Amino acid sequence: MAKDAYYFPHDSNARNDPKILAMRSVYGSEGYGWYWIIIEMLREQTDYKIKINKYTWNALAMQMQCTADAAQEFAYACINEFELLRSDGEYFWSESLLRRMKNYDEKSEKARKAALARWAKSSNDADPSDSKQEQSECNADAMQTHSERNASKVNKSKLNKNISSRQKRVYDEASPYYQLALRLYQAIKRNLPEFKEPNLQSWADDMRKLVEIDGKQPENIAKVIDWVQSDSFWWKNVMSASKLRKQYDRLVAEIRSRHKQNTSQSKNDEPKNRLQVIDINNLFGT
Repeated sequence: MAKDAYYFPHDSNARNDPKILAMRSVYGSEGYGWYWIIIEMLREQTDYKIKINKYTWNALAMQMQCTADAAQEFAYACINEFELLRSDGEYFWSESLLRRMKNYDEKSEKARKAALARWAKSSNDADPSDSKQEQSECNADAMQTHSERNASKVNKSKLNKNISSRQKRVYDEASPYYQLALRLYQAIKRNLPEFKEPNLQSWADDMRKLVEIDGKQPENIAKVIDWVQSDSFWWKNVMSASKLRKQYDRLVAEIRSRHKQNTSQSKNDEPKNRLQVIDINNLFGT
């Protein structure tokens, strides 16, 4: 069924459902939000089911603003522990949503057929000279009954969907932007083992902006990442992709300044600086 409006009924006391209460006891309000994000995504599917593949959890993670592992763990907990979702191994879905949408779709179909029947009857019975305008208005009203009932919900849903499609991106793990994000995370992890895994999709988007908007070269970004995390001062001050982007020009200036100082000193008087580890002479083609 082609859907022009992503509407579905939502009980005002859903938060008190025993299964949802069990889930909330573990995941709290964040889990409650995650659950409804998944339900909304299911509603947008043609058959109200989501196919499980290697991209599923990354797509969910982008919407839920968490890691792919966290999204997968939560979905499977909803399937296996809390019985809020069902799965056959190939797809997962919500039985409650399927029941509600079946009822909703049946009512919509009945309304459509009734409107068509009235249209046909009016066409057969109408006097062309007297009732053509009345017939047109009557049937137009009948055809619009269903859509007008949820007009505000339709407009809001479409607006949110369009905004989301413009703002949200999912990066393949093999993409250069994701790899740069992963490189930064792994470098931070070496200095700070307890550092928690961030939203790498969000970091990848910052890397994309650094390249596409700021005009930086991926290979230079990689070398700056290595330098930052080998520097005793800067590694503590650049612990996210957004901070790397914000400080990037300053970091480049710092690298060049230190390189100039190093080359002006006698090799016999000073030990080799750590900057040489990343081949500073070739960092920017100088």
